[in-house]
Amino acid sequence: MVDAKSVAKQLKRIGFNTHGWGRTEVNELQHILLEDEEIYEAVNGIYEGGFALMVATDIRLLLIDKKPLNYLSIEDMRYELISEIDYNHRLIGAYISLSSGLKDLKFSSLNQHRLRKLISHVQHCMAAGKKKESNNQEDQNQHLEQINQQLQSYLAAQYKQQQKLQEQLQNALLNKVPVTAELPQTAAPVRPEPQLSDYLFAQSLLEQHKAEGKAVDDWPSTEAEPEPGPTTPAPAQEQAVATTSQLDDLYSEGRKEIFAKAGAQTHKLFEAEINPLKIAYSKLPMALRNRRFGRPRFHAHSQEAVSAPTKA
Repeated sequence: MVDAKSVAKQLKRIGFNTHGWGRTEVNELQHILLEDEEIYEAVNGIYEGGFALMVATDIRLLLIDKKPLNYLSIEDMRYELISEIDYNHRLIGAYISLSSGLKDLKFSSLNQHRLRKLISHVQHCMAAGKKKESNNQEDQNQHLEQINQQLQSYLAAQYKQQQKLQEQLQNALLNKVPVTAELPQTAAPVRPEPQLSDYLFAQSLLEQHKAEGKAVDDWPSTEAEPEPGPTTPAPAQEQAVATTSQLDDLYSEGRKEIFAKAGAQTHKLFEAEINPLKIAYSKLPMALRNRRFGRPRFHAHSQEAVSAPTKA
């Protein structure tokens, strides 16, 4: 949290009137600014949410909107993330549009001079950030070129040393020097420069980490599994069979527990044999009645009109 006197001092230095519009937004600056953050420009204006205060510091662009009943809105846009700026200057007032990825900010103000000065500072900070990024990229490229040159010189020195060792060995064989005899002392082994040594060590650690990560990812598939014998099923097959049998047992037990009574009745109903004589006996009383008293006017099943009953 920044001291309110420090904020008032910075605003007084840029000539901003703290007793006019935007007093509530100015009072919020002490809670928003960082300790080492410096204010370069501030201007009052209107955005899509209403009246607000736009402040440009050395590291970011702030839009503060403080309304009654403690309604507070803050927009924080870093200069390196701003991709596009549009500025329109009219007879009365000025208008800017900022684009930062998926976020757009539109702001207008009657104070053309302050808004123009603020947007100029934003453009300067954006250019400085792009320049710094390009410088970092150039530094990285130069560092890689330097590492490449050191690596080439190190490999050339190793090659020369290997040639010397081969020449000494050939001379020893031509002169028929015994194996037990001491060969002449060779030069000290070639060692890389500290910068190259650190780079190679970092690369070896990176490759080792990648190899270990790949080994962990491929561990289930690379693990050797015992081959199934001619009569003994594989462990995976045994596990699958055991799991299937357990599921079948659970299903049957649950079916018996829930559908014991209804299932038994339905089972008996569907398993009952169809006897033609029983069906004929059930139809016989109706047939005798129709023969004695005649058929009814409408049949119960077909619902079709029939002729009038005739007496026997």
